[in-house]
Amino acid sequence: VCPMVGASMGQHIRHSMDHMELAVLVADPSSTNFSDESSSTDIHYDLRIRGGNTEHDMDEARRRIENVSTILTEIIAAVSSSHSHSHVWDPVRAHFMLSGDGHEFALNSSIGRELGFAAHHAIHHMATIKLIAVHHAGLQEIHLPADFGRAPSTVHHDEELKHHEQQQTQ
Repeated sequence: VCPMVGASMGQHIRHSMDHMELAVLVADPSSTNFSDESSSTDIHYDLRIRGGNTEHDMDEARRRIENVSTILTEIIAAVSSSHSHSHVWDPVRAHFMLSGDGHEFALNSSIGRELGFAAHHAIHHMATIKLIAVHHAGLQEIHLPADFGRAPSTVHHDEELKHHEQQQTQ
């Protein structure tokens, strides 16, 4: 556990995968890649089992990531295909705890929006993973992808700024 953030890289990976799997399972209820085969239209992000092998076992973490990646590839193919109905646009209720009292708030959403939320949420956790990896675990930043943990909007903004600056110097 990194004292700077009070959690390990594995805990952040497990947390991100918990969110992503919940959204993916609702998007693809026929999937048998996960032990929980719930096909509910309710996503309870904060009612998760914490701990587990993903936090300590790189092979288990890799398996979970690969399973989600496979299903997301199938979902993208279904959305792109005019021959197949995708559940991505179906309604869903996303439940969140907004305080520590244990009460959940339900928000109307769509499966696609929740997939986007889970991906965006994971990117922000990757930023924390990067901090732990570089400042606590001794990994050199050059061993990570250049935009690891950076929000796509920030990457886009920086590219536009760079392009604008290049035009100014010409």
